Amino acid sequence: MIFAANMSWEQYAAKTDGVAIIPAGSCEQHGSHLPLSTDSIIATEISRMVAEQIDGIVLPTLNYGYRSSPYSGGGPLFPGTVDLSLNTMVELASNLLDELLADGFRKILFLSAHFENQAPILEAMHLAQRQHCTDNQIVLANWWDPLKDSVMDEVFSDITFPGWDLEHAAVTETSLLMHLAPELVHSDKLPAKEAFTVPPYLRVPLQTSDIPSHGALADAVGATAGKGKIIADAAATAIAGICAYEFGVHIKTPVKL
Repeated sequence: MIFAANMSWEQYAAKTDGVAIIPAGSCEQHGSHLPLSTDSIIATEISRMVAEQIDGIVLPTLNYGYRSSPYSGGGPLFPGTVDLSLNTMVELASNLLDELLADGFRKILFLSAHFENQAPILEAMHLAQRQHCTDNQIVLANWWDPLKDSVMDEVFSDITFPGWDLEHAAVTETSLLMHLAPELVHSDKLPAKEAFTVPPYLRVPLQTSDIPSHGALADAVGATAGKGKIIADAAATAIAGICAYEFGVHIKTPVKL
């Protein structure tokens, strides 16, 4: 059993010597073709795949994230994006760490699928280290960061990679959802390229003209379930390797989905 929410307290307590994985997602627009839960689905499923490899435990997913940035997530210009403030996100992550450490976990991984979560979660990690001063080890990994160039070359062999900031609701996330939750993808609404120039600054209030009208920041044409499997397998394997290195755990099971 992998998901903590499905365990009894005794089953949960038996897992405290292992790695506790916290999937960190968001409730954020992902174009007309993907669900608001895109980040949460990706974080949860890759967390599950990592846990299967290292005999870890997956905590309930953080389904809300820190404020969406207009040039990496589209910002709050679309209905459905529900953001947490910086203080709230730091407090939430801090409270989770306090509870997990109190329960006896010493190996904790945040696996994030929402770029904006990075700063508040990292702050919570520093606070936990200062406050508890235990032998804990806490790691934050975005699913895309450890992907090898060879993986990206394979995924983008026939199309141009726009860079991670603009990959919001584009080929990688669309491919992942086609693989992980195909029933939630509106394939008839894949966004085509729309003229969009990222300004070298941020402003408030945002203007609807700041980002493409469909909400995706790059072209999603070329996304496939096969590419999604390549990405998911590679991300899970790489993050399991991070866990082996940082936590000293054994990779026991090959990736499967």
